[in-house]
Amino acid sequence: MPSAPRSSRRGRLDRPTPPPVAATQIDLFPERPVVEVLDPRAVVGPRTATSAVIRVRLRSVEAPHLIFHDRHGWYCDTHGATCEAVAVARSSTRDGAHDAPPLPTSGDVHE
Repeated sequence: MPSAPRSSRRGRLDRPTPPPVAATQIDLFPERPVVEVLDPRAVVGPRTATSAVIRVRLRSVEAPHLIFHDRHGWYCDTHGATCEAVAVARSSTRDGAHDAPPLPTSGDVHE
């Protein structure tokens, strides 16, 4: 059980020292992410409002990330919008960081 902070002579609280931060390993031979643009209708279904589905594999030893762009914006199906693979997918699209064209808002999305 951690002990409560103690007061020093000058009236300040002695704070516990934070644990050391592990150094990150540097890749000597960094891998390029593999980006594969998929057909949204084939992945999600023929009546989908999803405008882009992109599979991103950041490293060969990791599982691929499935990135979607729809009315909610860009997001990874596993990690959400803050996933590193989302930035890779957005930068690999035709417009770079710009969003895809606007989605239909009413009626049947696809015939």
